Amino acid sequence: MSRPATDFSENLLPRLSPFDSGFVQTVLEHRGAGYQPSLAEFTAALGVLQRYYEQCLDNPAETGAWQPQLDETSLVALRAKAFMMFEATKPTPAQWQKAHAALFGPLLCETCG
Repeated sequence: MSRPATDFSENLLPRLSPFDSGFVQTVLEHRGAGYQPSLAEFTAALGVLQRYYEQCLDNPAETGAWQPQLDETSLVALRAKAFMMFEATKPTPAQWQKAHAALFGPLLCETCG
């Protein structure tokens, strides 16, 4: 008896680190796959994670670079969203703002600056 295609993500996501799992889940959500991706969608999301790590190695983060102050889970999602939107591992403040707005709403109110 064959297993449903959705079982693999439930079995594989727990094996990923919390960062990797959150990153992949955000990529899947960005692409509209949500919590029941096909094997092809899941594999493609892992490919995005691999590209992210490769780009991090090629372009290491700067010490003291500005990033929003968020809990770890939200920051992982924000990094994934920024990478999906801009292919940036070191987003500019404007890119952080746009990715944050896409995920959670505006980082700053319109009248705050």
